[in-house]
Formats: sequence, structure tokens, C-alpha cells
Amino acid sequence: MIVKDRDFPVNLLFLQAIERRLEENHPSMPRVKELMAKQIKGYKGETAIDYPLSILPDQDYQILHSVSIQYQNQNFHIDTLLLTNNFIALLEVKNMGGTIHFDRKFNQLTQTYMGNVKYYQCPIIQVSNQERLLKQWLEQFNFPTIPLTSFVVISNPSCMIQVDPGDKSTNQKVIHGHFLPTKMEQQQAISNKQILSAKEIQKLTRIIIKHHKGKATLTLKQLNINPIELLLGAQCSTCLAFPMKRTHSYWYCLKCNHKSKNAHIPALKDYCLLFSETISNKEAREYLRIPSTNVMKRILTSMELQTIGNTRSINYILYPLINLTSPSNHDIIISNSR
Repeated sequence: MIVKDRDFPVNLLFLQAIERRLEENHPSMPRVKELMAKQIKGYKGETAIDYPLSILPDQDYQILHSVSIQYQNQNFHIDTLLLTNNFIALLEVKNMGGTIHFDRKFNQLTQTYMGNVKYYQCPIIQVSNQERLLKQWLEQFNFPTIPLTSFVVISNPSCMIQVDPGDKSTNQKVIHGHFLPTKMEQQQAISNKQILSAKEIQKLTRIIIKHHKGKATLTLKQLNINPIELLLGAQCSTCLAFPMKRTHSYWYCLKCNHKSKNAHIPALKDYCLLFSETISNKEAREYLRIPSTNVMKRILTSMELQTIGNTRSINYILYPLINLTSPSNHDIIISNSR
């Protein structure tokens, strides 16, 4: 049974916000678009395992997609987490084509696709590290010790998986998506002792969801983008021009004459993704090009955002504006590009 839906990738939202606000001729724009395509491909790969997961008996599995947890000042992300009475399974999903070769001696992955060869960090090491961090994180809640296991799931059925001669361990950790139900049956046979009660599983599920927080791992610095190079203000949803002008109780586009009452909302979402999860009245005025403190206060107050700080240093919390609910495929591909 799915108890947490898959989130829309925060890194993709971050990149889309950059694409909206960065000049097209900026030297980092090709890299931004390359990473966007990679994020979309990965997201589609994760959704490709939905069908084999749906075959698993609802009463035996609690399925949590897109779990991001902070532990010891670092975030770790799990594509899909399966909770059972007997074991917990972590799934790292890879959407890769062509032929992939697992080199366990040097712990790297080689992909050959359409004549091109690429090298990657071994995903088995990646998911093993996630498993280790999850184990340490769980210890603080005093649950009975339950076996943890992890798998790399290749979601593209056309991908050929190769290993070195004599390698008898990789096929225990790497599977095609369609093999998931069978693999879970095998794991049930291995870990056949009940460790967690139904109430404990429910409690653990609530704790994981409570501590989950999707956060972009990419930064402007990694992409060689100076924050001052990003366009400020509210964007016109009709002609995509920046910035719209606040006039009376609405936003007005100087380029196409479009009017909007809520153009500040997507703009503040971008601010949250690109700059900070909180904003002060002064910061909002500078960002949205609004000179009046009172006008800015009315706009922020009307949004019913939670606040921190006292009256003189009040900050508005923007994170709840970020909707991570899975959008349609149309929304994934199309963003507000200029």
C-alpha cells in the first residue's frame, strides 16, 4: 500500500526556476538544460516501477516514495522505501539504456549507449551508503532491530546488465524493475521472522513522513551562477516577461498589458527555491520591486504564511508554497521558458 506518494524532484523545480530567471545567453544555461533533461529522465524511470510495485500485496507492504531525511547535518534520499513486518528494503532506481557493466573491483558503472561510453559511481555503493545512514537514523527511535536490505532497480527493460566473470554478488543487488515482486518474495523467505508489529510499522511510517523534507541538492555556486545574475520580480504568465509592476491591487505587465492578482505567488516560490526558505518584508520588497512596506505587508499577510521572529524582525516561511505533488507528464516537460 502506498503511504507516501512520489515527489516531483526538487532539483528539477530548482533548475526550472533558474531557467526562468537566467538570461538565455548565460554560459551556464546549457548545463542547466542538460541537468533538467537528466532529472526528467530519472523521474520517469522512477515512475516506471509503479506497476511491479502494485503487484505486491497491500497488506504486507507500506510503500514510501521519495524519502529525504537529514541526519548528522547531511541529507540522504531514498527513491522508494518498502516497510514490512520482517525487513525494510531501499530501492535506488536507475533509468539507463544500452549496456551497463558493473565493475565491483573498482566500484564503478560503465554505460555503453549508441556508441558512447560513460562512467558513473557504482549505484550499489550509493544505495549501501543510504542503507547505512537509514540504519543509524532509525536507532534513535528505539524500534526493534529489523533487517535492512537494498537494491538497485534498472527501470528500462531494454537495458542489458553485465558483470565481471566470477562476480556472484551483483545479481543479488541489481535487478530489472519487472523482477521486483519476485525479489521481494525471495526476501520474505530469507527474512521470515516477524520483527515489527502492525502498530510499530504505522508508527515508523508516521515518523519517516514527519521527518521527510524535500530539498534541492544543487546550488547556484555549483552551476557557476552569481545570484545577482538572476532576474528579479514577478513574471508575466502570458508573455513571460520580467518584471511585472504592482499597481493598486494587481500586477500589470508593461509588455503585453496582462493583469494578475497572484503573480507574486510563483515569484516567491522561485525565491524559496533559489535563495532562502524565509523572507523578510525588506527582502520581499527588493525582490518583487515594491517600494511600499505596507503594500508588501498586506501581500505577505494575505498569503497566511507562518512567521518566525518578533514584530521588528519578522520573517515569513515560504517552504509550504513548494508543491511537491507529482504533476502530469505535460507539466514535467513544459516550464515557463522565455
